[in-house]
Amino acid sequence: MKTLKLFATLRDIAGKKEIEVPFEDGQTVRQLIATISELYPDLGDQIIDSTGELTGLVHILVHGRHVHWMEDGLDTAIRERDQIVLLPPAAGG
Repeated sequence: MKTLKLFATLRDIAGKKEIEVPFEDGQTVRQLIATISELYPDLGDQIIDSTGELTGLVHILVHGRHVHWMEDGLDTAIRERDQIVLLPPAAGG
């Protein structure tokens, strides 16, 4: 199992600060998102669109780095030690 930290509106959607999802070492971010979508459909709708791409409504950080900027993007392999954070974009003023 992998524990994912949620923040702000994502906590409201999931109803908790963290979620546990089945995980295998070496699984990709894309596979992890698919699992999240199955277990938490409302949360999954915030993360990916109907084409399987990121909606932009949620930032996915793997060990502190945004998956968008990683070489393999959504196909980045995740290790057991990697911390995964789901974070909505912030706005300020």
